[in-house]
Amino acid sequence: MSPPKTLIAGVGLILIAAMAGGCLAAWWLFRHVDARVLLADQPATVTLPGPMRVKADVLDALDVLIDGDIATTVPIDQTLQVPIKDVLHVMTTVDSDVPIKMTVPIRNVIPVDQIVHVDTKVQVDVLGRTLTLPVRGDIPVKTTVPLSIDVPVDQLVRIRFTAPTEVRIKDALSVPLKARVAAVVPIHSEMKVPVRSALEAEITVPGPIQANIVRTDLRLPLHTLQFGMNEAAGDKAAGGRTP
Repeated sequence: MSPPKTLIAGVGLILIAAMAGGCLAAWWLFRHVDARVLLADQPATVTLPGPMRVKADVLDALDVLIDGDIATTVPIDQTLQVPIKDVLHVMTTVDSDVPIKMTVPIRNVIPVDQIVHVDTKVQVDVLGRTLTLPVRGDIPVKTTVPLSIDVPVDQLVRIRFTAPTEVRIKDALSVPLKARVAAVVPIHSEMKVPVRSALEAEITVPGPIQANIVRTDLRLPLHTLQFGMNEAAGDKAAGGRTP
């Protein structure tokens, strides 16, 4: 006895719906599910798309060649010794007691023209006898008396005057100097510069480099995958065939 046609139609519809649901589920999985690939210790050839910025610690001092001029400001705070050997013309005012100790020679002639009053006694010899006679009266004296003496001077003399004076300076003056001087310092030398902090640099790799993938977890969309035959297995299968 053959099954009824309605049963066959129902089963067909169920199969068609199952096939449509399976296709829809497969399309959703194909578009939204990723394949996960775990790689460990795999060699790889990689290229860098462009320059990248890195930080590096420099362990040794860098040899730096400096050839140019450096503009800087030099602070100066010190005392300078300035030697001076010159003659200065200045006005000098003196008001002080000056000690004078010297001998002043006096050589002169003093004229004398005056009346000298005499009241004394003189002794005279008269006929072999010595007599004392009183002498009284005014005697006019008109003569010159020569004077020749040395006068010692040892005293303080007050001196006060203002006059132009020549001052001879032969000494070094201490001049305090505190300033900031702008200067351009030429530097032509090779220096070893210790680097105490990490350097930021930009490196560019010119071509592909060989690398080793230690461990990675790749997630690949299913729609980007392609299936193919293993080359080693295909060569083995082709070698086992007989012409």
